[in-house]
Amino acid sequence: MIFSSHKKQISTISVALIFSFYTTLAAAAPVAPTVRTPDKSAAQTSPTVSREIQHPVITTTAEPVNQPETSVPPTNTEPAVAAPPQTTQPTTVPSQSSQPETTTDNPVQTVTQSTSVNPANTQSIPVINKPNSTTDPATKQKTETAKPASIQKQNAAVVPGHPFRIQNKEENYNSLLSKTATRKLDAALADMIGGYGEKVPGLAVIVFKNGKEVYRNMLGNRFLSPRNKNWNLPVTADSRFRVASISKIFTATGYMQLVEQGKIDLDEDVSRYLGFTLRNPKYPNKAITSRMLLSHTSSIRDYPSPYVPYKSSVRSFFTSADCWTASRIPGTWFSYSNLNFILLATIMEKVTGQRFDKYMNKNVLKPLDIKGSFNLRDFSSADLQKMGTLYRKTKGEADRYYAQMDDRPIELPNATQQANYRPGTNAGIFSPQGGLRVSPNELSHMLAMLMNRGNYQGKQVLKPATVQLMEKQVWQYNPAQPNGNIDNDAIESYGLALQYFSGTGSTRPAPDRPDFDLIGHLGEAYGFIGGLMWQPGTKNGFIFLQNGFATGYKQNKGRYSRNYRWEENIMKAIIENVFAK
Repeated sequence: MIFSSHKKQISTISVALIFSFYTTLAAAAPVAPTVRTPDKSAAQTSPTVSREIQHPVITTTAEPVNQPETSVPPTNTEPAVAAPPQTTQPTTVPSQSSQPETTTDNPVQTVTQSTSVNPANTQSIPVINKPNSTTDPATKQKTETAKPASIQKQNAAVVPGHPFRIQNKEENYNSLLSKTATRKLDAALADMIGGYGEKVPGLAVIVFKNGKEVYRNMLGNRFLSPRNKNWNLPVTADSRFRVASISKIFTATGYMQLVEQGKIDLDEDVSRYLGFTLRNPKYPNKAITSRMLLSHTSSIRDYPSPYVPYKSSVRSFFTSADCWTASRIPGTWFSYSNLNFILLATIMEKVTGQRFDKYMNKNVLKPLDIKGSFNLRDFSSADLQKMGTLYRKTKGEADRYYAQMDDRPIELPNATQQANYRPGTNAGIFSPQGGLRVSPNELSHMLAMLMNRGNYQGKQVLKPATVQLMEKQVWQYNPAQPNGNIDNDAIESYGLALQYFSGTGSTRPAPDRPDFDLIGHLGEAYGFIGGLMWQPGTKNGFIFLQNGFATGYKQNKGRYSRNYRWEENIMKAIIENVFAK
């Protein structure tokens, strides 16, 4: 009888403690903003189109490509912030929710093994628990109840803009613009955060005017927990993302350094550097040059795949694969191809004798004060916890965001395979065409260097003449006699790893601004959309990164250009508020 009474007392205390814990946890949850009903005409999936860059699935284990989130909440790896006491996070979590199977159009690009980085369960990201509007709670609850169940579910999954105190710190938010311009730009960017239509989970913007940084803003989330939004992580200036084709600017910078040193001739047959004859079978007497590779005029196309398989070599791949544009003389036809940059990186290895990732770290990234890398194994555990995840809504607009790249736990490349790799055989394993992981702050260093004619804080990374050469248009679309595939690539002018956006062209940066041209590069892959660009001949420019989208490419074709709506929305907001006439 005594034992039974004691057991009952313990059970009562346990129930009380559990009830108290979950009541406190619920009170600490971030408040989601009011969300408009999504357009009923919008499609519910995110289809693949040819503009998105595809990459290989290369694994060494039978583990799923998209690993589920770990059983502990992510660590708060951000700097300490003065904030009200927060509720301690639990050391155990609810049962694992199932992750969707990775779609075939979003394979992982790294060679993986069982090694993973599990965030430690220390403390949660501090949040500000305040309403996002003055709407009466009772009225708001009544309104929400009246909405269809699918919309209520979607609303609950939407990520708040600026839910984290840390995003208000100076390194993450600052403006030297007028109060009016600041307010308008802030509002335009904040309106882009969400979970439906043209909205995105996270966003970063940094703007320069006359060589001086005048605006920066980090919004939304770099990581979304599918089970508890208290474990969401904010986008910050040091959050690193896989920046897709913006990586090509970095690869080209390393390549052009070797051109400056006389180790590579832009107009020499690249067969000389590769150690085998590289030829379009249709034109065996026409040499392929570095200038052609850098400008996508080599007649190489991303077929049968946009990558060279890990166990293959560039020599065996390019002498056997049908990766050539038929009936197009090399040097005359533009076809955007990631394979060009795999060849460029392999040439760099042949010329230097160094692995591509190591060469880039030493000669390009370090001089720019960038601790990002083309190799995930270069990052510490703390840096890996700051990594930004890329998202899509693969199960429809009303559902939650699903990770496409760099989910938790983050899988690392196979150490043994990297150690056994022989430089000059297939530098594609480091994804020189799109695999750089870099933060918004670090990306702005590259922009500053290019706007300053190769100089970054007193270090001459490239010669002024080299930057001018990269800016010069090598190819320009001719609609009268089509000389490239502009419909798929939405590129109408290209230099050496740099796109040109004419204010009067079909890729114009903003409507009604024929005077405003830009040069730089966009990146689009796995849900990531971003850009690094500046006005030619000036020190005006900006970078922007978004780590996902709620609706697909077909639903977001540009309103006034060939660019996507996400790109239009960001560029238009920046140009109108920072670079007004």
